[in-house]
Amino acid sequence: MTLDLVPMNPARRVIVESIAAACGFYLLGAFVETLFISWLQPTEWELAWVSDFVLAVALGVAVFLWRHLLVTRHELVQRERAEIVLETQLSLAAEIQRRLLPPLPPRINGCDWAAAIRPAGKIGGDFYDFLETAPGRWVALIADVSGKGIPAAMALGSLRSTFRALAGQHLGPARLLAQLSTAFLRDWQGRPYVTCIVASFDLTDHSLVYSNAGHPPGIIIGPTGTRYLARGGPPAGLLADATYEQEHLTMHAGDLCLLVSDGVTESLDGVSLEDGLDGSYGYRATAASVCDSVIAKALAGRGPAGATGWDDDRTVVVMMVHL
Repeated sequence: MTLDLVPMNPARRVIVESIAAACGFYLLGAFVETLFISWLQPTEWELAWVSDFVLAVALGVAVFLWRHLLVTRHELVQRERAEIVLETQLSLAAEIQRRLLPPLPPRINGCDWAAAIRPAGKIGGDFYDFLETAPGRWVALIADVSGKGIPAAMALGSLRSTFRALAGQHLGPARLLAQLSTAFLRDWQGRPYVTCIVASFDLTDHSLVYSNAGHPPGIIIGPTGTRYLARGGPPAGLLADATYEQEHLTMHAGDLCLLVSDGVTESLDGVSLEDGLDGSYGYRATAASVCDSVIAKALAGRGPAGATGWDDDRTVVVMMVHL
């Protein structure tokens, strides 16, 4: 035979605990008072004075505890309200950040696109953008602002506006990065700075011109081998009068261009990007399937060896030229 313990009603629990506490304090006070009397052996007047003193101290302690409880409860309520407000603001900022991400370029001339971002928290420091500057010509940006949270989100808004204004002037990637770096340094004084790749894709002849500002090198991999997108200069917004180099490359049928943020390369922990594709790139592959595969491997990665609690934003941009 077993006895099922029924949970006590919260109001009844408070009453029982209050009575138990009062009895406990009464017994403790009586014990202390008895010891005090047996030690001092006071007169009748002194005994009355001791009793009044003990009562006054007990009343003072009780009032103090009651007031302290009220203040603590008020502080907890205020803190909970502040946390709710902050959580709402972060959710709104994350939604705005997601809305800033552009639609993918259309699939034309055999060119297929995919992109994905998985922030480490509600608000990330990674970003990508696409802008069509002429028929069949798209300028792509993949960027990582140093830091996270609301400051990174504010910097990303500034970065997007500056990038789109400069890309609309039909600048080459190197000049665009130089001017973007100058503007970003002027606005943010080097804190934060940006690592990024700017690449101009011409979908009519399957060529691209790119410049890399301190970002993990992208790759072009295909039947003719692997090429790395490493030419460029320092992170944008970090050094005054920064200059950049650019490189012109031609993509062939079957080539894949893969751009990632350092959250992907670090999560792979030394495994190269081409090894990280691990069979996801093949004859029947699409840009979306490759993007999903790389993101999945990046999310499964534990980060750099020896790093505890590591986490970072992970961003992938893919462009494929189909056979």
